[in-house]
Amino acid sequence: MLNLIKYELIKKYKLFSIAIIFSLGLNVYLMTTGAAGSIAFIAFFPVVAAILYIVDVIRMYSDDLNKKSGYMLFMTPNSGYKIVISKLVTAVLEVLAILLIYFVFILLNGVYIMYASQVNVSLSEAMTFIFDVTNFININLADRLGINLSHVFLALLTLFVFLIGFITTVYTAVTIRKSLFSEIKFGAVLSFLIFLMLNWVLINLSTNIYNSMTPWYEQIIYSSVNTTVQAFYMTLPINAFSIIQIIVLTFCSGYLLENKINL
Repeated sequence: MLNLIKYELIKKYKLFSIAIIFSLGLNVYLMTTGAAGSIAFIAFFPVVAAILYIVDVIRMYSDDLNKKSGYMLFMTPNSGYKIVISKLVTAVLEVLAILLIYFVFILLNGVYIMYASQVNVSLSEAMTFIFDVTNFININLADRLGINLSHVFLALLTLFVFLIGFITTVYTAVTIRKSLFSEIKFGAVLSFLIFLMLNWVLINLSTNIYNSMTPWYEQIIYSSVNTTVQAFYMTLPINAFSIIQIIVLTFCSGYLLENKINL
């Protein structure tokens, strides 16, 4: 398993390095335009990074199944389950790395904005900058939206789990197409149709489960006066369903890779 994860990371090393260097260069260039450039970079970086990340993760898996360059992976003495899980673990590590890089960019641009605003920034002030920003954000969120950073964290956690669920759905659609319908032409179109069908099933299933829970589950949500606890209860069904979805679809993809794949 560790060797598979290492193999996946090595494949992405060059692309990831190029992306970091390009982002750093773009950030430095935008800094030369003033504080507005830094703010624009902070605002648009996660959007662009998320799009490129999703495209890269899907493309790499599709290439491994459909191109000769990926055949060697399936010739190794590893089960289909290990291959799928290693790809998901790598995808999770990528997200964590992107978040860490984004956090560093926020700190760098934050210090620059303070400097551009003619605020003296010493090393000690730079080290406590993160705490000042946290308090500032909490106060503004509470005043304007009635939430705090714990709500934001829960929202990001939910989005993260949903993203991994989305990736497993794509993996399963591509695997079904390659294993059960490998002789049919227009593979990309068929994979997309299977993906839509899987999502239709998942959406209807989750909606029916949530509707059946709603009458009594709302009482649990609002039984606490703590809004953070309420937010946790509100996101719990979505996260729980997504986690179950990830486990089931990972098992399905692994089974098909192990027993039905036709390379």
